[in-house]
Amino acid sequence: MSIELLLAALLLGSLVGYYASLHRLGEIGDGIIFAGLAVLLVSIGTQLGGDDRILRDLNTIGGSALVLCLGSIVGSVVCVYLLITATSIVDPVAASADENAITRPDTPSELGADGFDWKITGLIFVSLTLGFGLSAVGLPEHVVTRVVSISDYALLALLFGVGVTVGGDTEAVSHIVRIGWGVLLIPLAVAVGSILGGVLLGTVIGMPVTHAAAVAAGFGWYSYAGVVVFDLGGVELGTIAFLANLFREIVTFLVLPAVAKYFGGTTSIAPGGATTMDVTLPLIQRVSGERFVIPALINGLVLSVAATVLVPTILGI
Repeated sequence: MSIELLLAALLLGSLVGYYASLHRLGEIGDGIIFAGLAVLLVSIGTQLGGDDRILRDLNTIGGSALVLCLGSIVGSVVCVYLLITATSIVDPVAASADENAITRPDTPSELGADGFDWKITGLIFVSLTLGFGLSAVGLPEHVVTRVVSISDYALLALLFGVGVTVGGDTEAVSHIVRIGWGVLLIPLAVAVGSILGGVLLGTVIGMPVTHAAAVAAGFGWYSYAGVVVFDLGGVELGTIAFLANLFREIVTFLVLPAVAKYFGGTTSIAPGGATTMDVTLPLIQRVSGERFVIPALINGLVLSVAATVLVPTILGI
């Protein structure tokens, strides 16, 4: 599937989200994303279960994923820390007389009490298990091919749904204007640091630059990065992308308190990447304070949009 078609689906969804006046537009977009992910993950499970080489080399693939994860986290922390020490324009403290009034359908209100998105986790587990089960019964080759072809349309639906949710978030720009446009330097630094860190350690383990950069450009959004890289870069690279970005979310929960303590509240936004708009936001609020909530939300939103563009674009180089 061409990169142009994927980006067109994203753009179309964004236009629909921005101009449509449908009731509960965010929930519609989330529903499209959820359905698209389910189909894609079943397809991934089917292909993984039928690939003996991937299953045999899973330990090696997991090791590569962990290396890229650590490179992305360290790189993003370093870049954001350098940003805040070199400039004075990022000032989320002035942000927020009304931080607590902000609500989004995909923020912690729909997560578990521990800030964990059990719905998506359940979707991933059930879909991958179903896919593995289908491969275990020995599906004919033409059936597997049909499943894979359907996944192409599901990927377009996924990107359209992402566009709808992003385009419908009309409050984001007003938040940025109120805080100051300098806050956009935070996701920029996270993106640059993530990709540079991933590429640097990827080179150490012998991974091509574009492959390492594409994996790192998932910014922790493993459900998206995994399926897109799987579709455009193959089974092995897609597995690495899925695991590396999943590891980033997990490792963020482990290191975020220390990052906040030793490098400051703004830098604590860096490790989570795109997940700071949902899964890791409660921990940022807890360890760094209320005034970092809006910058974290904006960081996650910007990086989510960036990931949808950067991952397929980098793989197309």
